[in-house]
Order: sequence, then structure tokens, then C-alpha cells
Amino acid sequence: MRMLVFAVLCGVLCTAALGSQTPAAINVISGNGQLICIGCNSAPFSAYDPLGVIVTDTSGNPVAGAEVDWTVTYGTAYFLQNGNYLGNTAVSYTDSTGRTYMQIGQQQAQQSGNNFGSTSTISAVPAVGSASAATFYESQAATGIVEGSSYIDVTVNYSNAPQYTTITGLESTAGPSFTVSVNSLNGPSVPNIALFLLNSDNTVGPSQTVPSAYCQTQAGAGQYTTLTNAYGTATCNVIFGPIAGSGTYRLVTGGAQPTAQTVPDANFMSGFWDLTVTAPTVGGLRAVSGNPQSALAGATLQALVAEVVDSSGNPLAGQTVTWAVSPSGSVQLSGSTTSSNTSGVVEVASPTLSSTASGPITVTATSTSNSRYAATFNITATIPVTVSSFTIFSAADNNQSAVAGAVFANPLAVLVLDNNGQPLSNVTVSFTPSGPVTLSATTATTYSSGVAEVTATAGLTAGAATVTASISGFSKVFNLTVLQQAPVLGTFVNGADGQIGSISPCSIAVINGTGLALGGLALPAVVGPLPYQLATDTVSFGSGSAAIAAPIFSVATVGGQPQITMLVPCEVTPGTVPVTVTVEGGQATVNVKVLPASPGIFQTIQSDGVTRAVIERPDGSFAGPTNPARRGETVTAFVTGLGAVSPAVGTNALPIPDTPSTVTGTVIVGVNNEGVPVVSQQLSPDMLGVYTIQFAIPSDAPQNNNVAFSVGLMPAGLTQVYYSNSGGTKIPVN
Repeated sequence: MRMLVFAVLCGVLCTAALGSQTPAAINVISGNGQLICIGCNSAPFSAYDPLGVIVTDTSGNPVAGAEVDWTVTYGTAYFLQNGNYLGNTAVSYTDSTGRTYMQIGQQQAQQSGNNFGSTSTISAVPAVGSASAATFYESQAATGIVEGSSYIDVTVNYSNAPQYTTITGLESTAGPSFTVSVNSLNGPSVPNIALFLLNSDNTVGPSQTVPSAYCQTQAGAGQYTTLTNAYGTATCNVIFGPIAGSGTYRLVTGGAQPTAQTVPDANFMSGFWDLTVTAPTVGGLRAVSGNPQSALAGATLQALVAEVVDSSGNPLAGQTVTWAVSPSGSVQLSGSTTSSNTSGVVEVASPTLSSTASGPITVTATSTSNSRYAATFNITATIPVTVSSFTIFSAADNNQSAVAGAVFANPLAVLVLDNNGQPLSNVTVSFTPSGPVTLSATTATTYSSGVAEVTATAGLTAGAATVTASISGFSKVFNLTVLQQAPVLGTFVNGADGQIGSISPCSIAVINGTGLALGGLALPAVVGPLPYQLATDTVSFGSGSAAIAAPIFSVATVGGQPQITMLVPCEVTPGTVPVTVTVEGGQATVNVKVLPASPGIFQTIQSDGVTRAVIERPDGSFAGPTNPARRGETVTAFVTGLGAVSPAVGTNALPIPDTPSTVTGTVIVGVNNEGVPVVSQQLSPDMLGVYTIQFAIPSDAPQNNNVAFSVGLMPAGLTQVYYSNSGGTKIPVN
């Protein structure tokens, strides 16, 4: 019972993070749309290529170790493993790249002659997650087909050029489109047959070694592959590879990967067709960063970064740029030439001024393929100066304090003087932070007054911080202190029913606000008294030496709202009382009205999703939709805020064992909006801040799951009655 009421009191649902990736998608990568001649004897061409899929999570990352379930959903195909027959279902697991493969075979078709045989449909789906299945279509060609695909008729039609002519395009850009029709020899079109282009190096897709072209991937078809539609037609949208030059390619239908320039039986492969891939030309070269800049002679400069673009302003990769320095030797570069990356960027990292460099210097990056395009970097070398004095500019700049997130009032400033006591201008000073502090910059240049400064901002964590200013062997340390922001206190509510302002001595209350749960969720130990400090939070009622600490049940963020759940000290006198909350050193105080009584009924969400009062039946079970309270029986309700008891019980203490502490006021219990007999009302013997009320269910009470229920209390010596939340709650009765 203690744990149930504590769960209702806490109101926090703790969930565990998933320990691994969850499959969210599965996609075909190879093996879809194959044609095979089972009756042919030209092994290994009488078997299908493996079917391949990749499994990814919601972020598109591959999922390793995922179970994939394979099923033949139509047709006569079957699964194989190491040559062994598995039947029409199988299981495989993804490797570290999220990929997995399955080998299949297909039984002999009944057709023969000029007719194509049966088509099998195969699905692959992860065993867990919500991914839709990947679908494969595998067709058996007519039996008795000889190698060379005698019974297949393939027609190719380029949209932008006649068949068999050279196709031309820029590196890594789209080229012409063409259609391919696949029919059996006697005419019927064949759907779901794969089409791809084969490079001269026997690869499919963008080749890294020869000029290449490939089809844009069709969803569900596999990488760089398209499938014929219901009319037997597939469309290949050509994309050229990243290597420039002239070469050849071949068109392949039927899906199975070629071996040694030979396609499997029942597939079609064209002759060698020509292609030309051209490299884009340089249309511009501009400085991106590192221009202009200045530094002392001998110093390391910022990286010199430029971008190479084509005539349309698009970044160009693989373009060579030559670097030159004037005056010669004034800047040491890591190399005289660099090549642009995939973003068109060329860079010289860590260029260094020579020790004798002085005055203006230019570094020029020039395109080697088109010298009319160049980028110029302007650099100024300054002669090293002699620093004789390096001090903190003002005492007010040091030993400052600021609350978390705020800017420190004074800048951190240093004064640099030369041997003659004169200010040194244009000198770079480094500022290095340590601890919870950030800076507006890590370097600053002295003004004509010899002062260099940065502004400092306090971090979000309270504590000590330092900033070290340094130059030419000199250093000075600024000591800073970050103070925790004071919490902002909002409403005080009843800990059982959430009624705003309904708190009283010995009752459970919840404080809402901001900055209360900086340490996240914190709960006390299950056994023993409650702590007076939890997650650095403390609460006290009263002021000065008369302040009384409040025991704390939990510190948490619930539904986005930071809150502290605590026990109002029993010794607090009703009236307007100052309440102080301290969080990590930050402190806030508000005046709160403490009532003589604040009845609040503990409630819980039951099996049908409806929130009802926690009611214990005589047999120790709890009333619910399937176990309602019965007419005429005496049940127990659990509440807080019923005020004084006799014998009295102190804060954070339980009643004397076997000696009930009875409520001194008059308890009023309402069932169906009518008063009912109260059998007993007392503090719980084992739950802090919780009272129990035993009352009889009227013999004429309504019989349904949502009978109105309320509690009121008239404190001893008073005439005012305090009631539980006007919204009320419900109990099930039968």
C-alpha cells in the first residue's frame, strides 16, 4: 500500500531507453528482377544471384544484427543455404553494414518452347520494428533456352539520340534517358525484369577506375537498377561517373550480375556502346577565409582557404591550384600545389611567416587549368615588439561574480607597455578560460592605449572559474565566480488532488516553478525518514532561527514542469508563512497561506484509463472497474491534509505503534453528493503525510464505476469546512 500511494504522490513515469537500434526501413540492394533458365546446363548460370537488402534505423544508419524474415509469397521459388533446401521461409541476420543476403532456387516451370515460365514474389521484412517489406520479383525463363537468350526480345530506344551512338556528359551529372522493352519471342511483355548498365571494368555504378555511366536507382529495384513496368518497359535515367575520358558500356537485362563479360542464361547483354565523360572547366576561384590577416613575423597564420567553381558557380572537385608568395620566401607554405575536394575547396593549412617578414605580403592561388582565375590573400607581417609590463588594467576587472548565464559586469582587460613605459598597440593577447565561463574571443589586439580586452559570460554551472591572459612569456589570471540563479517559485498545490493553495500542517504539498530540478529526477530511500535535502534542494517554512525544514519526497520534472514534493512541517502555524527554497546555492522566498486543513484525496489511473480515488476494500484489495466497492461494506480512503491529530505526531515521524493518532476535527465524507457514516479517521501508521478514513458505502448508493466522492474537514474549534478539490473524484460501486 505504501508503494501504491507513493507512486500516486510522485506522479512520475520512469522509462528505460532502448538498448539498441530499431529497424525502420529495409531496401533492396541487389538480386531483384532476375531471369533464369533452370533447364540450361551452363553452370553457374543456372542459379539465381543472392537477394540483398539493407536495414536502417529512423536516422538512416545501418542496423547490425537485425533478424530479417524471408518468405516466398507467390510462385515456386525456394530458399537455399550452402546448397541445402530450406523451403519457402528462411531467416538471415544483417552484418555490421546492415546488409544481409539470401540464396534462392526455382522449381522447373511447366511451360516450354517460346513461353516464359513462372514468376515468384519474395518478401523480406525485419522481425522487429515498423518497416514495410522489401519485395523481389524473380522470373523463370522458358525451359530449354540456350545461352544467348534465344527466346528474349529486347528493344532499346534512347530518348535523345539514336541507338548505338556515343552518349556524352559531364562528370557526375545526369545524361540522356532511354527505354528498354523486354518481351518473350512470341510477343507478350514481361514485367519486373531488371535493367542496368555494365562498365568496361565489369562494375555496375560509378566506377573509380574508368569512364562510366549508370542508371539512376529506381526505388525497390536495387542499386543502379530499374525494373520493367506492367508493359515490359524500363526507363534508365543515365548518370555519368566521376572519371573523365572515353570508354564503353553494355546494357544488361535479367538482373543477374555478369561474370567475365558473360551474362547468365536467359539474360540479354548488348554489344559495346561508346560513351564520353567530360570534366567540367574552371569558371572562378575565390578566397573563402584567411584574407586579410596580420601577425608577428615568425608566427603561424590562419589557414588560407579558397573555392574553385565552374561557370555556373558550382563547386569543382579535383582541380589543381598553384600557390605563389610575394615577396618570395616571406611565407612558408606546406606545398606549392593543392587539389580541390568534393566541395571545391583548396586549402593551405598553417602557413608560417618567416622571421624576417615585414609589411604587406600577398599569397596567390591560381588555377593550373585556366590561369585567368586566381584568388589573392593579403597578409601583413609586423615586427615583434618587446613587452616590459603586462598587468590587469583595473582591480575591478578581477574577482568578479555573476549569476549563471549572465555577462560579468566589467570586461577582462590587460595593459601592455614597452621598455619606455609607453602603450604597445596592435599586439595580440591570448585569453584562455577554465571552468564555467565563456569568452567573446580567445584573442584580442591592444588598442592605441595598450589595452586589450574580452567580455566573459558565466556558464550554467555554479563554481569558480579563471581566465588567463598571456603574451610573450607574461601572464595574468582573472579569478571569477559563477553564482547559481535563484529558482522562481510558482504555485503551491495539494500533493494528492492538485488543488492550488490547499496546503496545511502535516500535509503533502507540491511546489511548482522553474530552476527547481537542476539535478533531474531524485527520490529518497524507500525505508526511513524523508531527507531534508534532495538533489541539492531544501525547503523551509518561517524565517530566521524560527525556520522549520520540510522533509522532501521527490525532486523531478513532470510533464515539463519542475517541482518539489514535500511534507509541510507539522509545527507550522496556519496563516501567511514565508517559504524559502534553495537550489544549488540559489535561493527564493515567497509568502504562502497555510490553512488549518487541506483535504486532498489520493487518486490513480485505473485499468480503463479513468482516474479514481484509491479505495481499499475489506479484503485488502483495491476498488476498480472489475473489483468495485460493494453497497453496505466499510472501505478505506487515503487522503492528506486532515490537520491536527491526537496523540500529536511531529514532522517526519509516524504515530506511536498500536496507538492510533485520531483526527481532532470533524471529517465529512460524501458519496453521490450525500454524507455517509464515518467509522474512523486517523494518520496512517506507516505513510508520512497520509491519513486514512474508513466509511460505509450506503446501501442505496448508485451502482456504476463513477460515483461522486468527496472529503471535507471542520477543524476543532472552527466553523469553516475545508473541502477536497471541487472537481471531485469517483469511486466504483456495485
